[in-house]
Amino acid sequence: MFPLLCALVAAAAAAVIGVAARPIGTALGLLDYPDDPGGRKLHAEVTPLVGGLAVTLAAVAATVATIAFGPNHGPAFDRDLGRLALAVAAMFLIGAADDRFELSVRARLVVATLVLAAAVSTVPDFGLAFLRFGRASSIVMLGDGGIWFTLLCLVGLLNAVNMADGKNGIVIGLALIWSAFLLVHLPANIVPVMAAVAAALAVLFAFNLRGRLFLGDGGSYAVSALFGLLAIDAYNHAFARIGADDVTLLFAVPVFDTLRLLVTRVVERKSPFAGGRDHLHHYLHARIGWPRGLYVYLALTAGPIAGAAAWPGTALAWLATTAVVYAAVLVWARRSAA
Repeated sequence: MFPLLCALVAAAAAAVIGVAARPIGTALGLLDYPDDPGGRKLHAEVTPLVGGLAVTLAAVAATVATIAFGPNHGPAFDRDLGRLALAVAAMFLIGAADDRFELSVRARLVVATLVLAAAVSTVPDFGLAFLRFGRASSIVMLGDGGIWFTLLCLVGLLNAVNMADGKNGIVIGLALIWSAFLLVHLPANIVPVMAAVAAALAVLFAFNLRGRLFLGDGGSYAVSALFGLLAIDAYNHAFARIGADDVTLLFAVPVFDTLRLLVTRVVERKSPFAGGRDHLHHYLHARIGWPRGLYVYLALTAGPIAGAAAWPGTALAWLATTAVVYAAVLVWARRSAA
């Protein structure tokens, strides 16, 4: 009952923020203005960037409630969960500062990396100490390099989520898929936090699809930190049932798209972090419109995850399948859009 109560409260709070998105965004200075014709931002009107606020409040409030009233927890768990909430809140503030003041890429990445490093170095369950793939009995120990590998993964996910947040519904839809996976595999005492976040995301999805609000960088930073750290936590507790390849599969599509963009932009001597309309979601929009393009994007993510869940130990095969299908969809969408 406790996770359900957390979910209901979070959903109600998200609904309030959704309804009052414009005055909240105006008060906080979190508004996204469309570009002139021919620019990158093509939304029809000024849109509040308050979706991340709802996600962060759900995570932090559920953390406080779990520490205060949740069953099966102790001082060590309370401390670690509190650090998770602090990391998510800090990441939201970094992204929100960028939404409002347009921070440099270097500044926000440096500060975000420091926040993630603090979480990983102080909570063992948020760090990767070993890798086990599929049904393999062998384990690769990462040793002293574990914290650096973990940070590489988390910062990479941060950039992938941020770059994927270019069309309504993508990041929130992805986060709902990730929530379903984590609700099954996370330790029971963290489930109330995940349930609250999932409920808030479900409400925000409806508002976001109608263009009533955006996540903003505050939202994408908070979402990437929350799901990256919790995915590692789930893996560390359930590695007998899920492998590192299962976790990789969760984030495969946005990561594949980001890696492609980084390589092609470097080859073309452009900034890897520059804005553009060359993401997979842009090509899908040009080819089949939106939200039909969204459904293709989310199916490309959810299908392999469901397949790996139905046939445990096959995530590597599904990861390869995702790469092939991603490439095929990209080629199809680019040629058709052109």
